[in-house]
Amino acid sequence: MTAMKHALGIDFIEHRRFASPLGLLLFAVGVAAMGVVSVGYLDAHEELQRVETQHARLLRQVRHDAVPRRRESVPIVVKDDERAAERIVSQLNLPWNELLHELENLADPGIALLSIESQGKTRTLRLTGEAKTIADVVAYVTRLRGSPQIATATLSGHEEKQAGAVEVIRFSLDVDWNSRS
Repeated sequence: MTAMKHALGIDFIEHRRFASPLGLLLFAVGVAAMGVVSVGYLDAHEELQRVETQHARLLRQVRHDAVPRRRESVPIVVKDDERAAERIVSQLNLPWNELLHELENLADPGIALLSIESQGKTRTLRLTGEAKTIADVVAYVTRLRGSPQIATATLSGHEEKQAGAVEVIRFSLDVDWNSRS
């Protein structure tokens, strides 16, 4: 047997480079993006604080202005704002929950309501929807008319539409609801 002349150079630990140029570039881009996001966050935070301060100032002003003053010193613009606020409050005080609950109860799978619009001070709604057939629309109007909360329901328009591969009937209804609800 002959002795080995050369020792084997087996190194089980892999020596890696610190980082590749692409890795360093991605790291730099990430740090820059973090900086941009941080600046945006700080700007948004400052804006939020400014808005909250302005909101608090306006609340104090509203509370201060709520003290009754002589009527003739109130400008016309404030009177118009008061009337608008009264109209909004009167709309909000209407029994919307009961009416919307009734509309939900009268719905069926063949009808899809797309929008419900209030028509000013009156107790009139404009309903827009889609149905599979005109018979579904007529049945829905009939159910609405049979409701104790609905005074009248009138089909104000309809048209055939193509929704993908399916033909649907788009319709609009004018609904007057009872004032005793």
